[in-house]
Amino acid sequence: MTGPDDLTPEMAADDALAMDYALGALGRAARQETALRLARDPAFRARVEAWAETLAPLDEETAPVLPPASVWAGVLAEITPAPVAATPAPPARPSLWRSLALWRGLALGGPVLAALAVAIVTAPGAAPQLPAAPPAEAPPALLAASLAGADGKPLLAATWDPLRGTVVLTPVADDQAEADRVTELWVIEGDSAPRSLGVIQTAAPNAHAISSQVISGLQPGALLAISIEPIGGSPTGLPTGPVIATGKLTSI
Repeated sequence: MTGPDDLTPEMAADDALAMDYALGALGRAARQETALRLARDPAFRARVEAWAETLAPLDEETAPVLPPASVWAGVLAEITPAPVAATPAPPARPSLWRSLALWRGLALGGPVLAALAVAIVTAPGAAPQLPAAPPAEAPPALLAASLAGADGKPLLAATWDPLRGTVVLTPVADDQAEADRVTELWVIEGDSAPRSLGVIQTAAPNAHAISSQVISGLQPGALLAISIEPIGGSPTGLPTGPVIATGKLTSI
């Protein structure tokens, strides 16, 4: 490695460092530090390239020298990981299926174990056995009816949605109620008296909310009917005006 005594007064410190780097005369730490400087200092990199070009003829004049075996041994010692001592395998345990002592113990202690299991299950602090969850019930089916007049001409379509508690009304003909009258929806189940489902609007599609108490238990086959009533609905709780349309509910 070039020392301070070998430098001429004209050689700058950077030139000396660049020459040593080009010659490969720097130690490991100095060489790594200089390599980092090459990446960020273009002027210094140009000095190193100039020295490499100047010293290139020495490669042709200098005979190659093989490094001693100790060098390779040192390199291998640094790059080869230290061997890891193998952990001895634990002694194999006898199979439970072949353990004669185990089966003898279970045979002799079976009644005791059963009694212990019962005591644990029935102990006050034991976790309760939760019942199996019941299977999920299928959602109730929608019911629909096409309400038509005596002449068979459809007046509106009605769909009962039990989950939402609404009857969706879709008129297919003009509203037949007069200015001082309203239309009222009824349900008739078997031989029972008509039940009012409320005053409805038949001029445009709409969703008519109905109380679950009023329409509970509604089943396919029930009859829907529309009557013309005074404003506010039937005063008697039964149809008082003409019934303009009827239709039977079916599952959809």
